[in-house]
Amino acid sequence: MPKKILPSVYPLIWLQKTVCFSQVSMHNHRYKRGWGKTRRITSLIMTFLTSVTPLWVCASFSTPSVLAQTSDAQNYHADLLLNLGIRQHKTGQFAASLDSLQNALTLYQKLGDAQGIGNCLGSLGDTYFSMGQYPQAAGFYHQSLILKKAIGDRTGEVEALLGLSKAYLYLRQEERAKKFEQQAQVIRREIGNPRRQAAFLNNLALDSQSQGEYEEAIAFHLQQLKIAREIDNPTLEAESLQKLAQAYELSGQSQKAIELYQLQLEFAQKSNDNALEAIALSQLANAYELLGQSPKAIELYQQQLEIARKSGNRAQEAIALNQLAIAFESQGQFSKAIELYQQQLEAAKKTNNRLAEGTVLNNLALASLKANNLTEAQPKLLDAMKVWDAIRTQLGNDENYYAEQARSYRLLQQVHIAQNQPEAALEIAEQGRVKEIVQLLNLRLSSEPVGTGLKAAPAQINLPTILEIKQIAKAQNATLVEYSVISDQELFVWVIQPSGEIAFRRINVKEQKTVYPITSLQEVVNNSIEAIGVKGKSPTSTAEPTDKISQNQPLLQLNQLLIKPIEDLLPKDSKQHVIFIPHQELFFVPFPALVDITGKSLIEKHTILTSPAIQVLALTKQQRKQVSGNKVLVMGNPTMPNMTVGGGESSQSLPPLLRGEQESLEIAQFLKTQPLIGNQATKSAFLEQLPSSKTIHLATYGLLDDIKRQGVPGGIALAPAGNDNGILTAAEILNLYEQTKDKKSPLRAELVVLSAGNIGAGNLKSDGLIGLSMSLIAAGVPSIVMSFGSASDASTTDLMIEFYRQLKQTNDKAQALRQAMLTTMKKYPNSRVWAAFTLMGEAK
Repeated sequence: MPKKILPSVYPLIWLQKTVCFSQVSMHNHRYKRGWGKTRRITSLIMTFLTSVTPLWVCASFSTPSVLAQTSDAQNYHADLLLNLGIRQHKTGQFAASLDSLQNALTLYQKLGDAQGIGNCLGSLGDTYFSMGQYPQAAGFYHQSLILKKAIGDRTGEVEALLGLSKAYLYLRQEERAKKFEQQAQVIRREIGNPRRQAAFLNNLALDSQSQGEYEEAIAFHLQQLKIAREIDNPTLEAESLQKLAQAYELSGQSQKAIELYQLQLEFAQKSNDNALEAIALSQLANAYELLGQSPKAIELYQQQLEIARKSGNRAQEAIALNQLAIAFESQGQFSKAIELYQQQLEAAKKTNNRLAEGTVLNNLALASLKANNLTEAQPKLLDAMKVWDAIRTQLGNDENYYAEQARSYRLLQQVHIAQNQPEAALEIAEQGRVKEIVQLLNLRLSSEPVGTGLKAAPAQINLPTILEIKQIAKAQNATLVEYSVISDQELFVWVIQPSGEIAFRRINVKEQKTVYPITSLQEVVNNSIEAIGVKGKSPTSTAEPTDKISQNQPLLQLNQLLIKPIEDLLPKDSKQHVIFIPHQELFFVPFPALVDITGKSLIEKHTILTSPAIQVLALTKQQRKQVSGNKVLVMGNPTMPNMTVGGGESSQSLPPLLRGEQESLEIAQFLKTQPLIGNQATKSAFLEQLPSSKTIHLATYGLLDDIKRQGVPGGIALAPAGNDNGILTAAEILNLYEQTKDKKSPLRAELVVLSAGNIGAGNLKSDGLIGLSMSLIAAGVPSIVMSFGSASDASTTDLMIEFYRQLKQTNDKAQALRQAMLTTMKKYPNSRVWAAFTLMGEAK
């Protein structure tokens, strides 16, 4: 089995070369060969295509006599289609690309244009590869290879071999992949173009590095360096030295990397290349830092700064200042670091670079915090927040400042905690949470200016004060638990009692005493997701723990990390509500399934709800007062729409949910209604029934992965109809109120249940969960039951039936879900699919 490869690595490397070749060939191929030669090989091509290509490829192929009847217009049209298909491929329009390329292929076949056919076959292979359909890609690359050999196109032969290599690598046939790669390398040498060979070796080295095969990468870079010196190419030599040094650094051979960076530096100095010298100094300094030789690194960073200033390169100067400041900071020389950050800040203000200004303010605050100079840190963070607000109000602004804004809020929380002000820290944590939500939904707060092009958020969504937070806790009559992820090693947690009293606990991940040691928060959360059977990348795969001990281990770890430190603050009565307000990756913690040292689940002890923010509870309480309708809408296993699955690689129909269909039939029978299944479960049918629906049950996929459409992540899979693709996006749900004259949403249901969980690449992010749930809440729904699991099974149907049965008895949705979970646990002791369900919003 090969080491894991980032999905983007191969398409980026190989596609760039193939597209460049195809575009050049497309314009030049008619001049590279004569019509006579084309006629002589047409019979070979015909035989070849008939024997190995699908019928649709051969259907329009004509005999050589057709050539006499063709015109330059047909050649031009075919070239345009090929070029269009390549552009569509590069922009991710894979279905359109296939259509354009197939049409181009038909025209080239009619013309008997061997070069055009070969280029189309190669481009079809590229598109199928990007779609993740590797067997089809290999087939087209193989056809292209045979044809390129037949017409003597050696460069095209190399491209086809490289395509086969990458396809078989992804098909996990490493030996075949390597064989094709080696064949390509032999031909490259035979072609005799040293520059091309050097570029080829560089790509091979990058491929090896992406797989963690550093020694192999080093060998390729050494060959590249040798070629550079043989052909006396200084630029290529400098580049080779840099790449070789990086490969040594990645392999842990820092001393060898330093020697090569030193050579690169000497080369830059001899050639008076200031830009290259600055880069070499930076990399050399970084290598010394990795060896723990900070004084030497600082010396080199100072040289880099001096060069940048002499050359008047402001961008390079800013980088050098930042690197030097970080180096001083790591040595505890905070005053020097602050002085350098201050110089960066002044430069950012002079150039009106707001993003740089806010970032440097954060850096200044962090350095002041580390120096325990809290009076300096806090104003810097407040200034940073003003910068983020100013950027946000700029109409059409596309600067990605969100990560730095979130950092400002985290740092200010740390400052308040350092000053023993836990309530002020909670206020900042909540305000940061609200900012993240409105930015995710592309909404503006009532306190923000109107001319930003953003729609107004519901009035209940605002930046809360600590007094308002306490009032919300009292109104909910529940214990609120808010977590804030400060780093992978540190958590803040506040517990707000129904009385409004607030307690604070600080959790250090490594210092927390757990039965099983925890290396990082992200790792244990990922393990807990697998422990409850949430699937991985493939919709048909599932991550099932091998035994009960391995299943319980991450659940016990998280219980000891997240619950044990606050256990004394939680209610003793299991019927009292506990509302968890998670943060970042904690949104995917299966709180109900967490187990203590005795094996008792958290759901056995407490009635659990969740919310994206405390302030959202004010909105759901208001939405509860406005519900209407008296009907039940049940939809299940719609005819699935096409969508991208697997990290943006393939567009295909989602897997059907047969269990979801059975679930819908049983729930509809229990609730005395008729379900909409298959082709009936369309978006238009859903929208038509919204005004009269009080309860909506959807046994279909919630798109909770990192899928983002129309600016807001998340969506619901429904049946396509006509021109509608069947995907009800979070943005469309948010905009429902815009479709009515009185600006009131037709979505007035008291409860929406989305039972089938998520589908996608398995790279779960809280954005999708928050985007979908908050769009429903903002559009009028006070209570949502949803799962971040990957699909339903038999236990899901039983859980849902029991939930509705309990709801009829208690009228408390949180209690009903808890009792349904407890009942399901008894019937399915080895299944924890139920643990991925959560209730957001109002319990009653």
